[in-house]
Amino acid sequence: MRELKLPKFNNNDDTCVLVEWMFADGDTVPAGSVVAEVETSKAIEELELDRPAVLHRLVDAGTEHRVGQTLAWLFDSEQERQEQLAQGVDVPAAEADQPASFVLSRPAQELADRHGIGPDQLRALGKQVIKTSDVQALVDATRTPATESTVELSRRQRAIAAVVTESHRDVPTAFAAIKVRLAPLDRLSTSDDADPVGLVELLIKAIALQRKDLPMLFAGRADDRFVRVPDSPGVAVTIDVGNGLFLPVVPGAAELRVDEVADRLMEFRIKAVRQDFREEDFAGAHITLSLHNEPGVVLARPIVFPGQSAMVVLCGTEQELQFDADGSVVQQDCTTIGVAYDHRVVNGREAMSFLQKIKQLLESLDRCAALIGRPQSSKDDHCPPTPAASM
Repeated sequence: MRELKLPKFNNNDDTCVLVEWMFADGDTVPAGSVVAEVETSKAIEELELDRPAVLHRLVDAGTEHRVGQTLAWLFDSEQERQEQLAQGVDVPAAEADQPASFVLSRPAQELADRHGIGPDQLRALGKQVIKTSDVQALVDATRTPATESTVELSRRQRAIAAVVTESHRDVPTAFAAIKVRLAPLDRLSTSDDADPVGLVELLIKAIALQRKDLPMLFAGRADDRFVRVPDSPGVAVTIDVGNGLFLPVVPGAAELRVDEVADRLMEFRIKAVRQDFREEDFAGAHITLSLHNEPGVVLARPIVFPGQSAMVVLCGTEQELQFDADGSVVQQDCTTIGVAYDHRVVNGREAMSFLQKIKQLLESLDRCAALIGRPQSSKDDHCPPTPAASM
């Protein structure tokens, strides 16, 4: 006959709780089997037998015991067990712990004390062994529930969610970005005899003009082998005035004047406020411009809409101090323009070329002026930056 004693699992615990017996009295426990589970202050531990034995339990599950206390007798056979039982072998009365109405492990008791969980609440659980998780459930139940409300997503937002999910699932997207100086645009916008020039409408025109040299940025996949390339691309642009996201399209943007593009954008904003867009306003998109041009936004990575091959992103304008050719400190208005592209259709070299062409156009005073119908004679094609204020 051998004794199964409660081992010392760590230096913090002098007692442990016997949570559960895995075998009944008289069962033969195979070698390597878990015969009982014990809860310490840190975890649930398993008691294993190193060799087979017939089990005779001396204590009940759900009771706490001292380290080193005998929990059970282990016999080599059922016959040996019966012989010993006939002689009245059982747990000594002095060693037995009287079962309580419930037993808490030390961490469970500490948690109950910390949150003011009393004996009546614990007893109401109807368990002999109350673990930390049981006390935590009581703590959670006594907390004032947080107020919340259920808000139904609009049909538009659910449609956007479906498109975004499809894009992330099906389109292998790559991304690149470039910094663009806005000195030419600043110069044109401050002309005494001219209307202000907006970066968004100028960028829409610049994007559409790249179709001739870089058609794959505007292509739509027909299948795994073919793509469709438009003769005159439509540029979709994100419009959000606070009541939902819309993506109306500027059709034939390459043939429009910049002021005509600006008029279209104003119409879109009015329609967004009134929410009176029509289906035809969203038709014919071949590439999309995503506006993230709020102050402080330095980079945003958009998705690629299914059926398109690229989405351009415009970030916020920021001021930088740089050195000019003669070493003077100058102040620059800059922005970041990026392009996300379907790598099945567009390669990195094409994406880089697209960004470089946009940059060259927007940083050229003469080319910007030509786009808005104000030809200028400039000795230096690139507009000089603004001198910085004294520092």
